[in-house]
Amino acid sequence: MGLGHNQLKPMNHNLQFLAALITTANSISLSVADNHQTTESFFLDDVPVVLSATRLKQSLSNAPAAITVIDKVMIKASGAKEIVDLFRLVPGMQVGSKKQHLPSASYHGMSDEFARGMQVLVDGHSIYNASFGGLFWVDYPLLVEDIERIEVIRGPAAATYGPNAFLGVINIITTHTSQDQGTQATVRIGGGDSYRGAIRHGGQWNDLGYRFSFVHNQNDGLESVRDGINTNTFSSRLDYQLSNNDTLQYNLGISEGSHKQGIDNNLNDPARKERSVNLSHNFRWEHQFDPGELVSLHLTHNRQEIVDKLTSSGQEINNDYLSEQLDFELQHTLSPFQSTRMVWGVGTRLDRIDMPFWTGDDDKTNLLYRVFANIEQRFLDDFSLNIGALLEKNSYTSVDVSPKISLNYQWSNQHNFRVMASRASRMPILGEQNLNATRTVQSLLAIPVTTTERLKPVEVITYEAGHHGQFLNNKLATDIKVAHQRFHRLTRMDFNPTEGRFDYTTGDVASAINYEMQVDYKPDPKSLFHLGYSWINIQHKGGISNYRESAPHNTLNALSAYEFPWQLQASLAYYYRSEMQYIRTSSAISQYQRLDFILRKTFNLSESQKLELSFIHQNNLGSKDEFDAGGRLADRTFIEMSYQFD
Repeated sequence: MGLGHNQLKPMNHNLQFLAALITTANSISLSVADNHQTTESFFLDDVPVVLSATRLKQSLSNAPAAITVIDKVMIKASGAKEIVDLFRLVPGMQVGSKKQHLPSASYHGMSDEFARGMQVLVDGHSIYNASFGGLFWVDYPLLVEDIERIEVIRGPAAATYGPNAFLGVINIITTHTSQDQGTQATVRIGGGDSYRGAIRHGGQWNDLGYRFSFVHNQNDGLESVRDGINTNTFSSRLDYQLSNNDTLQYNLGISEGSHKQGIDNNLNDPARKERSVNLSHNFRWEHQFDPGELVSLHLTHNRQEIVDKLTSSGQEINNDYLSEQLDFELQHTLSPFQSTRMVWGVGTRLDRIDMPFWTGDDDKTNLLYRVFANIEQRFLDDFSLNIGALLEKNSYTSVDVSPKISLNYQWSNQHNFRVMASRASRMPILGEQNLNATRTVQSLLAIPVTTTERLKPVEVITYEAGHHGQFLNNKLATDIKVAHQRFHRLTRMDFNPTEGRFDYTTGDVASAINYEMQVDYKPDPKSLFHLGYSWINIQHKGGISNYRESAPHNTLNALSAYEFPWQLQASLAYYYRSEMQYIRTSSAISQYQRLDFILRKTFNLSESQKLELSFIHQNNLGSKDEFDAGGRLADRTFIEMSYQFD
C-alpha cells in the first residue's frame, strides 16, 4: 500500500518530540565510573578480537577469513560523517553514488547501485532490503558517532550469515551505553550547501544504560544532478542488566526525509521529490550459563516506505514502494570439549514488498527458514579447523546449502596461515523474483522488463589462502590473501524481440582471481597508519551485464594520523580506484582519486567539558565520475564544532 503525503506529516511532530526528549534527558544524566570510559588512543595493546567470521569470538590473526576492522579511532581520523564513506578504507570495496541519496558500497564489483551480494548487519541483525537488495545507506537510522567498530568480512560468509552474504559481510557494532556517557552536540557546515547538526546523550539509571541521538542532515548532492537530501534521524540504544547472567538490548531508529530527484544534463529527468520514512527495531536477550556457554534470542523489524509520484510525457506514475522484514533467531554458543567450540542456531524471516510500478499492484511476500552451525576444533597445539554450514528454505526455491571449511596454522606468535574453501549462494530477492515492469518511463525504465521464470540462486565457489602477521610487539599487523572464485547462474537480462522487452533470468558464468593486502601500523599512542590494496581480474562472457568491467582492477586506500602537542590532531586519507563500469550502466567511468585532509584541535574547558574544532577538506584530484557519467562530488571543505560534557 502506498503512503500518502498526509501520513508523513505526523513524523515531523514525532521527531520534534524525540529531539525534545534528548534535551530533557540532559537533566537526568548520571556520572559513570572511570572504568567505563573508553580511550581514544590509536594504540592497541593486544591483537583485536572479532565476532563476525564464525559468530565465535576469535583473535583477528586466527580468524578463518580476511577481515578489516574499522575502529572508533579510524572513524574519527577519517573525518567521515556518512557511514558508507568508511568503506573506502576496505581493500577491494567500491563506494559510489548514483545520486546523493543512493550511495552504493560493493565488494569486488558484480553490482549496480544496489549491492545485492553484501550482507549488512547492525549489532548482528540483518538490515538487508527486500525490495531492490542492498541498503539505502542515507535513510537507515543510525549515526556514525554511535558506532564502536565495523568488521568487514572480505569474502563469502553464507555459511555463517546466509545467502545474502554472497560476496562479503559488513557488521556494524554500536557502542555499549556504559561506554558512551554524557552529552555531545556537533555542527558541521561546508561545501555543497551542506549542513549537519547532531545531538547525543547517554546516561545510566540503576541497571539501565541509555543513549539517544538525533541528527539533521542536508546538502545539494552531486554536481549537475538535482539530487539533494534533507533528512531527520533519531536512533537509540538501551542496555538493561536483568541479572548477573541476563542482559537485554533494545535499539530503535526512525528517520524521515526528502530527496530531490532529476538530472539536468542529458536525461531530462522529470523533477520530483521523494519522501521516505524508515523504522528499525532490534531486541536481543542473552543468557550466560558459564564463560563458555551463551544463549541469545534476536527479534528484528525493519520497515522502509517511500512516496515517489511523478509525471512523465503526460503519464501519472506511481513509483511508491514499501519494504518490510520481520526476523527471529535463536543462537546457542557452547564448548562441549576442551579444544572444541561451536555455535548453532535457527531462524525465520518474513519479507514483504509493495512496488506497483515494478512488481504489480499486489503485495509480495516471502517466508524464509534457516538452520546454521559452526564448529572450531583445535589440535596439535598450532592448528584450528573451522567447519560450518547454513541451510535455508524460502517460499519460491528449494533448500539451499552453503558449506565452508577452513584450516588455520599458527607457525609462530607472529605468523598465522589460513586456507579456506566455500560454496555461497545468493537467493533472488522479492523484487527480482516478481519483476513485472511493463510501462516505459523516461529515467525509470527505457524498455519493459519481466521475470518470466522462477529464478535460481546465484552460486560462487571460493578457494582462498591467506597470511596474517604481527610484528614489532604487535604494533604492525599485515594481512595478505589470494583467492579464486567461480560464479554460476549470475543474473542477466535477455532481450525478447517478439515481446519487445527484457526477460530477467539467471545463467551467466564468470570467474575471478584476486590479490589483497592490508597493513596497520600503530607505533605509539599518538599515531597510526593504515594501507589497503586490491587487484582483481574478472573473466565473463555473454549477456548485457558487463561483469568483467564491474570491478576496478586496482584499488588503494591509505590513512595516516598523528596527534601533535597542544591537543592538535591531523590526518590524511587517500583513495584510488581504477576505471570500471557498474552493472547496467551505459558507459565506463574513469579512474577516481580523492585526498582528504583533517585538522582537529581540542580545548579542555574543564574536567567534564571539552570543545573540538575541525577543518576537513576533500579534494577529488581532478576525478569526475562517482557512479556514471554526469554525476560527481565537487571538492568540498567543512568546518565542524563539537561540544561535549559529562
